[in-house]
Amino acid sequence: MRKCLNCGTEYKGNFCPECGQKGTVDKITLSFLVNDFLSRFMDIDKGILFNIKHLTLYPQKTIFNYLLGKRKNVLNPVSYALIATSLYLLISSQFELNWINTTNLEKYKGEIYDNSYEAGKIIGTYTKFFWLLNILFLSVFSRLFFKKFSFLEHLAMNCFIHGHATILGILTFIPFRLPVVYDPFVFLYIIILNFMIFQKKGDRFEIAVAAFFSVFFSYLLFYTIPFIIVFITK
Repeated sequence: MRKCLNCGTEYKGNFCPECGQKGTVDKITLSFLVNDFLSRFMDIDKGILFNIKHLTLYPQKTIFNYLLGKRKNVLNPVSYALIATSLYLLISSQFELNWINTTNLEKYKGEIYDNSYEAGKIIGTYTKFFWLLNILFLSVFSRLFFKKFSFLEHLAMNCFIHGHATILGILTFIPFRLPVVYDPFVFLYIIILNFMIFQKKGDRFEIAVAAFFSVFFSYLLFYTIPFIIVFITK
């Protein structure tokens, strides 16, 4: 009999029947750490590469199957969104926007201009660190436009959508490096993914319009909040 080192269950065989822990324990080595990382996140049949492949080719089927309980090989939506956003922040931080000195722009001086400039600077500098917050706004509006699922199910879907759009955004950010405070490609990818997930035969135009406005309103709210904060606190 073996005793599982993970959950304490006594069993016979090579794997614990309760939690799946291996009966033998590998020694911690550099090779083990590298292989364990790759097996968890880079396996084409499970983990992050599984998500990238299947959300690119079969976004509707992959997400609906996950909501129905078919989750064995899928990296969960929250982890996917966190990993994707962390990668995007790491890469984009190498190409920070350079904010000009406003003291040389005397002809533009004025309270409205100064407040608008300050709000724009806040958006460009800090909102990327609250990027995951936009998932909440996306879920609110997708729930309003697509009422089939509960809010929590929309939250899970938008973690997948947001994470995958961010991964795709990395691929376009690297060659283009657009000098803007947000990436329009990510905005476009989120709209496309919303359309692909909710599309139905005969209603494609309506779904496309709903996908656009649900994403547009979520972005509008996300980027309006810093302006409101700046103008209120001034």
